[in-house]
Amino acid sequence: MGVRMSWQVSSVASAGEEVPDVESAAAALDRSVTRIRERVMTGPEGRNLGESARLMRSRMLDEGRAAVVRGERWSATVGEIEVTLSPLDEGF
Repeated sequence: MGVRMSWQVSSVASAGEEVPDVESAAAALDRSVTRIRERVMTGPEGRNLGESARLMRSRMLDEGRAAVVRGERWSATVGEIEVTLSPLDEGF
């Protein structure tokens, strides 16, 4: 089942995309957070963002996946990161 993912890192960046599954959504978040940490948030702020991303990834793959499988929208905020996952029709 496809997933619509939207994410935001408070006051730094936001984006959205359609991906095949929750694992792909988590990978997309990882890539985005890595870019932000390389370009914008360095030092302690970047380390905190990395830890928030690690915790968010875990929640996405647990709670988020379960909600999407049930056909439900899921949102969570961890530190500066907010993510929303929404299931797409099977035609994705």
